[in-house]
Amino acid sequence: MKDLNKIKELCPSAYDFIVNKAEGAAVGKYDLENGAYVSVQEYTTKARSEAKYEAHKKFIDIQMILSGKELIAVSPIEKMTISDEYNEEKDFMLFHHNDECTDYVLEAGDFLILYPQDVHMPGVCVNEKSPVRKIVVKVPVEK
Repeated sequence: MKDLNKIKELCPSAYDFIVNKAEGAAVGKYDLENGAYVSVQEYTTKARSEAKYEAHKKFIDIQMILSGKELIAVSPIEKMTISDEYNEEKDFMLFHHNDECTDYVLEAGDFLILYPQDVHMPGVCVNEKSPVRKIVVKVPVEK
C-alpha cells in the first residue's frame, strides 16, 4: 500500500514524521502524540525459518519500508496457535508457524497497517538476505 492518506487518518503525527523526518532520521525511537511512537530500524532480512510470527494487543503497527525489500507474512489470529504467551509489559506474543498466511512483498514506500487480529512475521527475505531500512509506527489501539 502506498496511499499515505491512510496513515494520516490513523495518526497525523506519524504522517508528518514520514513526510518530513523519516529519510534523515537516525535509527532509534521517536515519540509522537497521544502515546504513539516511531521506531526507525535497519537490519538484514532473514529466512522464513528464522523469523517469528508476532501480534500485539495495545498497539496497531504501521510497517513501512524506506529502502530495501522484505516479505511480511500475515495471518488472522484465529488461525494461529500461540507459542509464547502474551507479555503485558512488552505488548508482544509469539505464534507457531502456519502455512495459512498471506505474503506481502514490500519495497521502498510500501507499508502495511497491522491490527491486533493480524498476526505478522516481518523481516523475511524475498530471494536472498538483504539490508532493509524501515519504520514501525506504534499507534495505541484506544486512539
